[in-house]
Formats: sequence, structure tokens, C-alpha cells
Amino acid sequence: MHDDAGDLRFFVLLVEAGNLTAVARHLNVSAGASSRRLARLEERLGVRLVTRTSRRFDLTDEGQTFYERAAEIMIDIEAAEAEISANQKELRGVLRIGAPLELGRRRLADFVSKFADRFPKLRVHLLLSDEGLDVVNSRLDLAIRIGMPNEAGTVATKIMNSERVICASPAYLERFGMPTTLAQLTEHRCICLMRGHELGMLDQWRLSRSGEAQIVEVTPHLSTTSGEVVHDWALKGKGIVFKVLWDVSDDLQRGRLVRLFPEYQGETIGLFATMPSRRNVPLRVKTFLDNLRDFLAHP
Repeated sequence: MHDDAGDLRFFVLLVEAGNLTAVARHLNVSAGASSRRLARLEERLGVRLVTRTSRRFDLTDEGQTFYERAAEIMIDIEAAEAEISANQKELRGVLRIGAPLELGRRRLADFVSKFADRFPKLRVHLLLSDEGLDVVNSRLDLAIRIGMPNEAGTVATKIMNSERVICASPAYLERFGMPTTLAQLTEHRCICLMRGHELGMLDQWRLSRSGEAQIVEVTPHLSTTSGEVVHDWALKGKGIVFKVLWDVSDDLQRGRLVRLFPEYQGETIGLFATMPSRRNVPLRVKTFLDNLRDFLAHP
């Protein structure tokens, strides 16, 4: 009888360890035993999962597909085990969270403090930075990131999608007038976010209407590397901005900002959580993510 779950766990460990010797050491078996187990798994599946050389191995296309599905299944199994295990009824320990500065200050800080109030034996640390915190080197349990991250040794899960919207303050519109076409944006004072040397200036505003894509390239009157400063300048009437909706939704509802061109849809932006490992996700992390999704969906 095959130990299907054990084979899935073995293969995930093998891929993440990088070689048979490392996974054998982790499982406290010989390298030869690990090699034979891999061979039996490949024989049972009828496909080659890896290509091996004397120093390394690479996943085949079938191996990559099998690894991705196996890793997802192991997440579900281990989450179920954590939920029913003893001593998990009350969250405790330390939860270290990283987030972008503006999102953290304006949206997450209050949520995090209330989450900590619900679990008095849990200590929560919130680290904020616009530089993009490294989950592993910063020893974080999870980091909230805008856009799909690409960090070695981590796994990402999507929290929500939003879109960028064009908006300005009533004071700006009273002083400079309301643009009536996208082309007129090039004549207005626009505020842009600088995203570092590699990504450059966010001066190409991508929108679509009825499935037709349009790009407006604006000339920034003001620019900064801080999303929060962009937001503050917009509130003070300094110019027109292209902001993610979750940053400005409250200002739009309260009339502090006015959405321009609502008939256009801005580019979709994903909010992700990155964690250091696919396996053994602590219940405190899973509970935090579940509550965060609910909070952002129903602010």
C-alpha cells in the first residue's frame, strides 16, 4: 500500500532541500534510501520528475507540476493538523509582520492593535518600510507586499486585488479646473511615485475602457519615493495622483479627494502575503491572514 501523503511530503522536502543528501539528512535516512524512494515514486507515476547530475538535479516539466500541486496539498494537510492539535485553542508567542509604510500606517495599524487585543498572550510586532522587507533576513512571519513578490525561499498568497484610480482634491480642481479628457492630464500638475532605479518613475498611467487599453504618459510636477507623501500632497491640493484604491477609498467616501474619469478602470494591483515556508504555517499566522482578508474585504 502506497504512503501517498508521505511521498508528497518527501518530494516537497526534496525540492526545497535542493539535493538528495540534504533531504536524507532531514529525514534521518541514508542518501541511498532517499534515492531509492525517488526512483519508486517516479516508477509509480510513470514519469521522470528530476534530471540528475553528479552535483545537482533539475525538475522536469512534470516534476515542476507535481511539486506545485504537492506543496499546495501539504499546506492543506498541515493546516488541518494545526487546527485540531492540542494547545492551539489560544494564540500565543510572537507574530512579526512587515508592511509598506503607507498601507501599514493608514490601514493596518488599527487592525493589528485590535487583533492583538483579542489574543492577550500573543505579542505582535509591526515593521513598516517602503523598501520591501526581506521575510527571511528580517525574521518575519509574513510580509504584506504590493504586487507579486519574487523572493527565493518564500511562498506568496494573494490577499486581494484592487485597482489604481485617478483622483485630486476639491481644492486642486477649484484652482486648476477639472480635466475632461485623458489627454488633458498632460497639461495638469501630476504627482508620481518613484519606484527605485530598476523600476523607475510611475509616469505611465495604464487604464482601460470597454476592453480598450490606454496609456497616458504624464510629466510629474512633483515626485517622491514615498507613497504616503504622494497621498499627503494630493490631500493638500498639490496635484493629480494615480493611487491604489485601498489607499484612498476613505478619502473618496469623505470627499477629501474626487475620483476623475470613473468610467475608466485602472490597472489591477494585487496585495500579497509572503511567508518563509510552505510548510508548518503556525496557527497565529493563518488566523491573522484570515482576519486580514475579512477586514480588507469589509473595511
